[in-house]
Parts: sequence; C-alpha cells; structure tokens
Amino acid sequence: MSVTAYDKVRWYVKRLSVMSGAELGHRLKEWRRVRNMARAYRRGISHSLPLQPAEVGFCRSPTRLLPDLDWVFDPDETAKEALLAGHWPALGFAWCWNGDAAWHRAPDTGKMWPKIFFGNIAYRQGNPYGDARVVWEPARLQQLVSLALLALRDEARAERALVLLETMLDSWVRANPPLTGIHYVSAMECALRLIAVCHALDLVRHRLRAPESTWRDLLKLVFSHAFLIAQRPSLHSSAGNHTVAEAVGLVYAGILFPEHADAARWLAQGLGILQEEAERQVLPDGGGIEQSFWYQLFVVDLLGLAQALLEHHRRSVPRVLSDAVRRGRRFLSAMADGPESLPRVGDSDDGYALSPHLRISWNGPAPAENPAVFPDAGYTLVRTHGRKPVRLVFDHGPLGMPPACGHGHADALSLHVTVCGRELLIDPNTYTYTGDPAWRHWFRSTAAHNTVRVDGRDQARQETAFQWSHAPKASLVTFRRDDSGRIFLLARHDGYRSRDVIHWRAVAFDGSDHLLVLDYLAGQGHHLAELFWHLGVDAEPVEAGFVLRDGDMVGSLEVAGGAVTLHYGETAPMLGWRSPRYGVRVPANAIRVRYADRFPHQFRTAFSFSSAEREAITALEAFLDRELACYPIFRTNRKYLRW
Repeated sequence: MSVTAYDKVRWYVKRLSVMSGAELGHRLKEWRRVRNMARAYRRGISHSLPLQPAEVGFCRSPTRLLPDLDWVFDPDETAKEALLAGHWPALGFAWCWNGDAAWHRAPDTGKMWPKIFFGNIAYRQGNPYGDARVVWEPARLQQLVSLALLALRDEARAERALVLLETMLDSWVRANPPLTGIHYVSAMECALRLIAVCHALDLVRHRLRAPESTWRDLLKLVFSHAFLIAQRPSLHSSAGNHTVAEAVGLVYAGILFPEHADAARWLAQGLGILQEEAERQVLPDGGGIEQSFWYQLFVVDLLGLAQALLEHHRRSVPRVLSDAVRRGRRFLSAMADGPESLPRVGDSDDGYALSPHLRISWNGPAPAENPAVFPDAGYTLVRTHGRKPVRLVFDHGPLGMPPACGHGHADALSLHVTVCGRELLIDPNTYTYTGDPAWRHWFRSTAAHNTVRVDGRDQARQETAFQWSHAPKASLVTFRRDDSGRIFLLARHDGYRSRDVIHWRAVAFDGSDHLLVLDYLAGQGHHLAELFWHLGVDAEPVEAGFVLRDGDMVGSLEVAGGAVTLHYGETAPMLGWRSPRYGVRVPANAIRVRYADRFPHQFRTAFSFSSAEREAITALEAFLDRELACYPIFRTNRKYLRW
C-alpha cells in the first residue's frame, strides 16, 4: 500500500504531538547533522582509514580482547551445512548470501532497496520496497558469530567457516559504503552490527585466513558506524531499546579502539546514556518500561554485554548498570527458563543483542514467592512444579513506555498460561511492524489478547504503527494465597472509561488442575462485550464447552455469559491467528464469547488441565465467591457471584 502525502503529514502531526520542547530541539539538531552528511555525501566521501590495522591494538593482539560468554551452540548437521551455504533466517523469510546484491534485496518482496544516501530512503510503513526490519536482520552480521563458533567447535568444517566469515564481511563492507543504503538508516542496526563483527573476529583472531584485509574491513565498519551512532542517538520519546543498543555500540568502539581520536568521546557518550537508560528502562522490579518481554531480554542482554566488557578491561562498572542487569535477570528467570519459552508479551521482532546462541541473562535467581508480583512492570506470576507444572502470567501493567507506548499491546488483564511447558493460553505475538497495516493493527489490538473488548473498541487508541493514545490505567487490587495453596488475584482497568465501563478480572487457581476466571464489566446502559480466549492447543466443542487437546495433554474449558463461537484463521473479521515468529502468520484456535445487552455483566470461564472434576471446580467456585464478597462492588451485586 503506497503512502500518500496526507498519510505522511498525518504521521508527522501525530508524532509531534508527543514531543517535548527539548525533543523538538534535539530533532532539529539531528536534522541539521543529517543535512550536513547529505552535503558531504554529494561532494563525495573519502573512504580512507584514519588508522591502519598495524596501528590498532584490537587488530594486533595475539589474545582475545573480549570476555568469554555463555553460549548454547549445538546445531545439527543440516543446520551446519545451511550456515556454510550462506543461509540465515531473515526473521520469517528465507535469505541466502550469494553476492553483494543479497544485502539490498528485500527477503519479503524480492525488490531491491536503493543504494542512495540513507536519509533519502522511504522505509516506514507503506514504502515501495518491503519491511525494513526484515532486510536489516541478516545485515546485523550475527551469522558471523555463528560461523566463528562453528570454526572453533567443528574442526572438519573450520576452514569453510573461516573463509565464509571473512568473505561475507568483505562483501558487506564493499556493498555498503558509508552512509549509503538502507543499512545506515537505523543507528541501532549499526551498533548491533559493530558489536557482532567485533565478537566474531575476536573469537577466531588467531585463525584468520586473510588477516590484513579482514582487519581493514573491521576498521572501516567500526569507524563509519560509531561516527553515525554518535550523531544520531535515539533520545527523548524515542529512548527505548534502540537507545541502549546504540550506547553499548559506542562503549565497544570507545574501549576496543582507543587509538581513534574520537574514542574517548564515544565511550563517555555511551556510558552517560547507559547509566541513565539502565535505571529508567529496567524498572525497580526488573521488568521493562516498554512492556515487551522480548525487548526486555534484548535490553538486559545488551546491558550484560556492556558490564562484561567493562569488567574484562578492568574498567569501573557504574552501579546503576550492574543493578539493572541483576534486576532484569531476576525478572527474566522468573518468567521463563530461556528465550525459547519466554511469553511473547508486547511487541517481539525475534532479534538478538548479539546471537541466538548467547545465554547471558539466565544466570540470576528467580523469585521464590508464589505468586510473585512485579508491581512496577505490572505482572503477577503463578508457578507450580512437580508432575504437572503450570505457569500463569497475569498482565495488569501499563500499556507501554510513555508517551507513545510504542511496543506495547492493548492487553490489559490478559492471561498467558502454559501447562507442562505447552502453551494453553497464548499471546498471538506481533507478525509485522511496517508490513500490512491491517495485520499490524490486529496483532496489537485488544481482540488479539485474552481479555475483554467493549463496543468493538481497543482499550487504547492506535495512532500509528508505533504510537498509542488514551492509554488505560490498570492495577492489581489484591492477591492472596490461602493455607491450602489456593491463589486469588483481582485486578481492574479503566480503558473503557469513555464508555463509563470498568473491567474487573478475578482469577482463582487451586494450585494444580483448575483455574477460574470471572470478568465483571461495571457500567450502565446497553453495550457490546466480547471475551476472547486465544488457544495454543486444539479445541473440540462438546455440550459443556470445549475439550482441549495437545498430544497426550487433555483439558477442558467451560464458559458462560454470552454466545460462544470457535474461530480458526478467519479474515472477515480477523480472528484465530498467531505469529510463531516475526513475518509468519498461521491459523490458531480462538474462542469468542459475545454479549450485547445491558450492563453490568459478567463472563465466567473454568479451565481444567486434566479431567474436569466437578467437586474440585465447585470448591474453587466457592473460594472465589468468598474472596469477591470482601469487595463492595461485588458485595452490592450478589447476583454476579453466582456460578
């Protein structure tokens, strides 16, 4: 879909609406810097290096200058051969390096991104080439880290891996002169590329086949990238995970290449930004300000890399940095056992700080409390262990990082549940950023999450692909665990305050096999209410509800409060989809419960993770009723306590 002049003006107006005066000044300075770069570009940029490899310690050192890291690298024979053939996933699309042109060919559309001054490239939603995030993925050069690990761990393939590593790096540098093309648009992409290439070459520095030319390629990349990053940091309302990546890139350039005239400035700028952003972006409870679990992993990995680099070079580590890493690791260790099982709450683009094989953020202790409440991020975690481990994540936090809330989704009071490591209630994930606007809209909408929609509206208003307004305020009202291990949670949000409706959600869990959810919509007048359950398992309709199956796991779902329908891969309207990874969309089961009449109203849902034992469910219903009766809004509406 092409972008009209009206669309462009509308986007800029909405973007300006969340900018402060200080940010407008910053943007003006950046615009002037880019304009000056454009002038220099038109005059012709000198590609001469200010330093040669023989003058740079990182290139001359016989020993590694980067810290040893924790890697999980055990590809099978097929994966090894695919890597050596130049294949690397461009998120949900196939990509293979087969020459210089591969860096500019859009994996999603097959079109060629233009090789012109980066500031003149249309890359936002509606551009004529494709999703910029997709073409950026292989250009991060993180496959070079995989090739380096392969060379170190598979002697039979080492020679091929080393030759491809050096050849691919040389190809990228040759095909992407400074400031030319799509790969210079994002300062964050430049930073991630810089970090990856430094690690890849450091791992195999003693085995390089063409060291002189390879080190020259590294210096060309590092010096051009560090210059651009320093000129265009993402600050103010754009200060999110991009900012952390850029700052870490500057720290790498400043510490590893002290011979450069700007090295001290790069290091000071990077550390200054990191100290501020580490404290701001990693909340006091360890959660992320952007309300995206995947980007929290990305940020904590980056902060951990910066900490490890500083320690390795015997530099002082700012206390705010080490504290943020500790907090973030605790949060991640609570939510998952590794990146593969991390719930995809909020936006996720499947990108990594350095490599998919890195495991730097799962060495912190998880909280022992159950339930574990993260009040700043706004999540409550319930975990059980033993024969049938259950993990339940209850979302009662803010929409996203203010003021734009860019990577957040309209998922207040949503639930994510896994049983025996299998997803029962899923978050459908992200699918696309700048691809089809309709799908971008749906995947971050209220209807794409396990919560309630009122009058066909999202809990907040989607302004652009990365901007929200009218964000709801959600809060955990109470939580309790009784002596028998039963857990009660109660939360609410005001995302429908313009409709004079407040959504309350109560959750009761018996600690083993049964989960009850009561959704109470407080309000007056006639409204449409829709409850959505997005399933990661098969659903078979039966008289009492649905039988849920996933291999040998059998459970059930019973729901009351409206007309119940099962949906799978539908487009008119969109419902019954999930995105297992960025760029990929597949059908999935979704249950919708629809009610159109007078409020107040309630929906009631009962999940069983084994056989539906009526006696156990009845006891849990009584427990939930007693807990709810302690609150005036429920005490004065007793009819809404009846199951």
